[in-house]
Amino acid sequence: MKVKSKKSLFIARAELGLTIKELSVKANVPTATISRVENGGTLSVRSAKKLCVALNKSFDTLFYVVKE
Repeated sequence: MKVKSKKSLFIARAELGLTIKELSVKANVPTATISRVENGGTLSVRSAKKLCVALNKSFDTLFYVVKE
């Protein structure tokens, strides 16, 4: 199962003043993954959950599931 960002990932990151690199370290998700998702790509549910925890946001706030 893959998920996509609702454009909220960039906003949530910016609200906390985090760079992609800083969020990458905090969430233990590669910078390339974060960049790809912010530009419309998909990511795994596992990585999405890590980003939610790092940003203190719910899954539904940041992401939606896409059918493969």
